[in-house]
Amino acid sequence: MLAKYAFGILVSLLIFLFNPSSVIASELDRTSAQEWFNAGIEQIEQENYQQALLDFDKAIALNPDFTAAYSNRCLVQIHLNHYSQAKQDCTQALQHQSDNHSAYLNRGLATYRLGDYQSAIADYNTAIQLEPNSVSAYYNRGLVYAAQENYLEAIADYNRAFSVMSAPDNFQLATIYNDRGLAYFSLGNFELAIADFDRAIQFDTNNALAYYNRACACQRKGHYREAIHHFTLALQRDPHRAEAYISRGLIRHQLGYHQTALEDLHLGAECFCQQGQLVAYQQILKLIEQIQQTFSGFESIVV
Repeated sequence: MLAKYAFGILVSLLIFLFNPSSVIASELDRTSAQEWFNAGIEQIEQENYQQALLDFDKAIALNPDFTAAYSNRCLVQIHLNHYSQAKQDCTQALQHQSDNHSAYLNRGLATYRLGDYQSAIADYNTAIQLEPNSVSAYYNRGLVYAAQENYLEAIADYNRAFSVMSAPDNFQLATIYNDRGLAYFSLGNFELAIADFDRAIQFDTNNALAYYNRACACQRKGHYREAIHHFTLALQRDPHRAEAYISRGLIRHQLGYHQTALEDLHLGAECFCQQGQLVAYQQILKLIEQIQQTFSGFESIVV
């Protein structure tokens, strides 16, 4: 029997950098911890996380009390999915500087990724005590509450993040609106969810995730043609989003457009295969086989 395939709504996570401006020395000239630290910051900006890790290692070897190096190495470890090491780095930073706001933020991210939600909330609480107008602390604490399925608290924190913004950028606004929409979606309030996804799209018209989430909300409301439209918009921006192909295909199948449904399911299965998600790939192939056996000979209308 075909296992039921769950189409979840994704949650995005902002990571906020501690990033002092400094002049970068050439590698041959780096003799101080500060120079290696500066080089690590440059590598973070270029998303060269493995090299950034090596640079921060050298900075810390030269200066074992370099608080900012520990805090930023924690951030690099998070990008590399080394969450236990990230937590250790931030704890080390806090031993040297107990009021380091960035270290609490980064350790909160690490413990969040480790599934230790209570510790993450405790770190964000401390970060907020240190900086009451910290957008990132409120936003990230909201993500933790959402992970705990405490959606009302998550919404309250997203609202607090909005209230303390002084000069918000469009990406930041789009991200928080999208996640508040996810919280409303999880509470079954699809109207408010769609309104937030619309705001996210307003601030970031290339936000494939917001289009995808909006489509999911439309689907739950039974607005199937609108859902198809927004799944299509999501795929125009992210052609590798397998879930969007599958969801659009299932709706088309439900509406009786079996040929286009099969085309979507094949595209979704191909994406899963390319992404190495072989269990999902096999499940979709079985679903395709069932549809082909049931509706062979039917002519379909393209929508």
